[in-house]
Amino acid sequence: MIGSNIARPLAGAAIAAVLLLAPAPAPAEATDPSVAVDAFHASLGERPAWVEEAELPALSPRGAAVTRVLGRAERQGLHSADYALPETDTPEALDRAVSHALLRYLTDLQAGRIAPQKADPDLFVFRREVDGLALLRAVHDAVEPAQAIADLAPGNPVYRRLRRLLLDYRVLAQAGGWRSVPEGETLKPGMSDRRIHAVRQRLATTLDLTPNADASDLYDPALESAVRQFQRRHGLDADGAIGAKTIAALNVPVTARVRQIIVNMERFRWMPDDFGDDHVFVNMAGFELDYVVHGVTRLAMRVIVGRQYRETPIFSDTIRYLEFNPTWSVPAKIAAQDLLPKIKKDPSYLTAGGYELYAGYENGAPRVDPAKVDWAALPKGKFPYRLRQAPGEKNALGQVKFMFPNKFDVYLHDTPARELFAKSVRNFSSGCIRLQKPVALAEAMLAADGQDPARVRTVLDSKKTTRLNLAKPVPVHLTYLTAWIGEGGTVEFRDDIYGRDALLATALGL
Repeated sequence: MIGSNIARPLAGAAIAAVLLLAPAPAPAEATDPSVAVDAFHASLGERPAWVEEAELPALSPRGAAVTRVLGRAERQGLHSADYALPETDTPEALDRAVSHALLRYLTDLQAGRIAPQKADPDLFVFRREVDGLALLRAVHDAVEPAQAIADLAPGNPVYRRLRRLLLDYRVLAQAGGWRSVPEGETLKPGMSDRRIHAVRQRLATTLDLTPNADASDLYDPALESAVRQFQRRHGLDADGAIGAKTIAALNVPVTARVRQIIVNMERFRWMPDDFGDDHVFVNMAGFELDYVVHGVTRLAMRVIVGRQYRETPIFSDTIRYLEFNPTWSVPAKIAAQDLLPKIKKDPSYLTAGGYELYAGYENGAPRVDPAKVDWAALPKGKFPYRLRQAPGEKNALGQVKFMFPNKFDVYLHDTPARELFAKSVRNFSSGCIRLQKPVALAEAMLAADGQDPARVRTVLDSKKTTRLNLAKPVPVHLTYLTAWIGEGGTVEFRDDIYGRDALLATALGL
């Protein structure tokens, strides 16, 4: 569970300096660091901010405190060399150099080192715009500048746990990391194999297994329990069998995990500290959804997300209404690319699936009898008709969908393909997010909205398409996290199913 850990806003007057995530242009002083630095020093009446009033350049205690923080930027997953002070020959030049370095650090800390779209053009989140003058004044006016800087870091608990995890994994890296486990046949409980000792050492390094002097080659129950825990933490089938996928996860170098943590810390800088007291949080890389009410996870479930060539987009929106017994107007792309080959193979596919065929997308387009269409004559990828699937057991949207109208035509919905939720990797959809417990989510959401959750069953039993509006729309956040620490302190890693970690790591120079 991640969502319940992100619903806590960060307190403190210094945070007033941060503007909300917004695509709109910011004032010049919020975007141009030189303008902000000039305004900051002008507000001091040109009195020095960070240096001693002397002929030779020398940092004041306040300036020294700031530069010590900048020199420890790696603790925040940043790069201290980015904030190194240039050589200066006057106190005035040094004073402004500290302001420039501090502002760059605070901007990187709050908004990220790079804009999301520079890392990945397919991202639809926006870099925070910061008020540089307010940030500099917040640190300068604080009794403890170092504490003021710390208070300006992302405030959600998951980010802070990742920061501690980064320190732990860097310590592991400095100690040499962990040894790899040799590849070979799948190891199963009860087997004896020389590689078992390597597995024990590897799991003890990350505390999945209590370290001891056992050098046995027997795959015993204690080791099996540790393997299953490791598999769960990495999104693998927790079957206790040490096969190719488990060995691959065991053998990911600690340096790669360090990069993965840094990449996910960068993502958190693009997010608001407060996701909303009530919200829906979807982690696509983890194939999970949390429904949070009053800051506590009310419901958690598995989800199915878009396949690699139809990735679910990353963005935030607001769920405004629920639609029960929905119809499905098949997008033209899906009709042409996914359904047409099935129709050509089996002309009865449309009738058996409850689809209605129309001559076009315009209003009033007449119905067409699928049996009278020469499907074989249609060229590949061309579908000049409109398809609509009626409500029912075979409807691709199942019994309910959760609507937050957006330009991507993406939403949350039920699915008749329930067997897919048993799989550990669940990227099978065409972009929308399929829910493991859609009816339970609908009932919980209506209850939190002050409506009678029993209405859900009544409406479903009617078999009629019905829309229920929410009096209080619910924020929904579609995210992509491959590293986090969940409730209970469990360290979680997931595979980079969409290659977004790789893109971001490259953009960050990692």
